[in-house]
Amino acid sequence: MTNIAVIALSVICNFILYLSFGSLITGRRRTSCPLMLSVITGFFFYYFVFFFVCIIPMKYYRPLSLLTRIWVPIVLLITVISIVLNGRSWTEEFRKAGAEIKSKPAAFILIIIPVILQVILVSCTYNFTLDAAYYVANVATSVETNMMNVYDPFTGAWQDHYEMRYFFATYQMQDAVVCQLTGIPALIWTKSVMAVTVILLTNIVYYLIAAELLGERIRAAVMMAFMFIMNLTFITIYTSSLFLMTRTYEGKAIVGNLALVTVFYLFVRMNDETLKERAWLMTFLVCFGAATISSSANMLLPVELTVMFFPMIIRKKKWGMLPKYAACVIPGMAFSLIFVLYVKGYFVWYTFPK
Repeated sequence: MTNIAVIALSVICNFILYLSFGSLITGRRRTSCPLMLSVITGFFFYYFVFFFVCIIPMKYYRPLSLLTRIWVPIVLLITVISIVLNGRSWTEEFRKAGAEIKSKPAAFILIIIPVILQVILVSCTYNFTLDAAYYVANVATSVETNMMNVYDPFTGAWQDHYEMRYFFATYQMQDAVVCQLTGIPALIWTKSVMAVTVILLTNIVYYLIAAELLGERIRAAVMMAFMFIMNLTFITIYTSSLFLMTRTYEGKAIVGNLALVTVFYLFVRMNDETLKERAWLMTFLVCFGAATISSSANMLLPVELTVMFFPMIIRKKKWGMLPKYAACVIPGMAFSLIFVLYVKGYFVWYTFPK
């Protein structure tokens, strides 16, 4: 029961942080942006900011505790500023949400049941894959050694250089910071807290898309039920459902099920011109934030952007969007180029001062 309480409280704290970060971008005084989109945007903005705070201490062989001491005041400052600026509008939005739930309780129940089932299934899943072990082991190793990506998570052996495949994916180091700060074991934080967080965020995006395309809450509930069935029954090595339901806390699962779907939602809103406030900024943060979560985003997000947004720009003849589209594509392409140069032996970053 103690672990369940810790997990529940941690997930709530995560959502408070994401809402605080996201509201600074979306601007809750603007009615064109749903509160739930602020949470999703805040998730990627959170990791976007963390990337720039983490990368320099990690590159110059600084301890994890230094990163923790830097990051915590930044998070507290941003959260306080956001509460001061957006607290009143949050209260109004929550009141509206409560009124909608009271007016259509059946739709709310139909939506929440599959979400709860997914949370239970994911929390109870036994994941024995090598990648899953790497995520947990890397966080635990970073906490125990008080260093970042310096020791091999599987053997404990010192690595003389940083592996570029994981260097820019600072998502795991944020987990390590939280575990060091709170004392929560790496296994509980990664497999339970972050898995539940990702499941909830993914279903929020599903709901946003359903509400945008279908309108009525009952129809949206039916769509979410079908999405649950699809994710539950389409678990193969070729689908994102495998990662969502069995490898939820991995970076690839977040990119394939949250980042890609969020970009699709933003595309739908921008294509219909119903999301005019900072739409491209949100898209940029999702793309850059996803790249700091998993290197898989370096290829997937630029392709998705090109397939969807480039034709939209041409069809609408809004040539002023081309620089914004390029800005969203550049982070992933830049990280990919750096990785290729590393693989070809053009440079190496050592894990000790030289």
